[in-house]
Amino acid sequence: MQSLPFPIDAVFTWVNGADPVWREQKRLLRQKMFGDQDVPDNADNAARFQDNDELRYALRSLARYAPWVRSVHLVTADQKPPWLNTQTVNLVSHRDIFPEAAALPVFSNRPIEFCVHRVPGLAEHFISFNDDVLLGRPVFPGDFFLPDGAPLLWVVRRGKKTMERLLARTEGAASHITAVARAHAMIRARYGVVFPYTMSHFPKAMTRSSAFSLWEAFPDAIALTVNSPFRSPTDVAVFILYPLYSLAEGLGRARVINGARQVLDFASGRGVAHMGASLGDRNARGKMRLIRLIRPRTFCLNDAPGASEKDRRTLAHFLDAMFPDPCKYELPHKQ
Repeated sequence: MQSLPFPIDAVFTWVNGADPVWREQKRLLRQKMFGDQDVPDNADNAARFQDNDELRYALRSLARYAPWVRSVHLVTADQKPPWLNTQTVNLVSHRDIFPEAAALPVFSNRPIEFCVHRVPGLAEHFISFNDDVLLGRPVFPGDFFLPDGAPLLWVVRRGKKTMERLLARTEGAASHITAVARAHAMIRARYGVVFPYTMSHFPKAMTRSSAFSLWEAFPDAIALTVNSPFRSPTDVAVFILYPLYSLAEGLGRARVINGARQVLDFASGRGVAHMGASLGDRNARGKMRLIRLIRPRTFCLNDAPGASEKDRRTLAHFLDAMFPDPCKYELPHKQ
């Protein structure tokens, strides 16, 4: 695959939900905002903040399969994994990327993901990763960007009826659904179009300039999300809004990864673009075996409220079998 005439960075977000300082900050803010009531939409569930050491293996996968990445930036709440080599990874605080008027700390990934393009020194072209997203085989710049610099926006094609049902759920459903539906509704209201796509937890190709222009296009909705320290029914999801906006403005090109395209990718030897599994689901172990067998280009293994310690041990064995060798992003000796 061809190289491209511009540098590409990677940005990861990570949190250590076991950190006592962070936990106390979350407890105090939760008490201040909600008192003795439950946090809406299960937004305080520990599984959202569980660190299963996925980041270590995500970075190992990046070092092995995307050595062309220029710089790696790790965005955290003033936390640092004890094994991280800060000579090779740029550690970034939330304070460095949020607008001055924004309320910190935050305990939701949505405001953080809206701000990753503000990382100091970040390349114009970058790929945004969650810490539980890994690479399963070699990937190349051309998987994420066109030669002219436009992002290739990975999307899952959906039918008309599916999109109609989704657009009807901007209120009253779980905030994950409403955040996605609201993004589509905002694009329809501004551009008069409904793109037949949804997105999942795969790497997101982005440019800084288009992310800044997205903020200019939807300042009120973005400000509402950025200033919501916990997940909120008023949120909008940037992982949906950014690609839809880029398509509407002609700033990127859709790259369908499901259906016939998935079959063609597999037949051509490029491999399936993405697979995902949630710990605690009955099919999670089967999906891990399949991931190890077919080696998709990217995969996500996210924690879930139903996950057990046994599930997490299974994940640890799986990740260590997939990526046993330390990489340059780790300190020379395991901690």
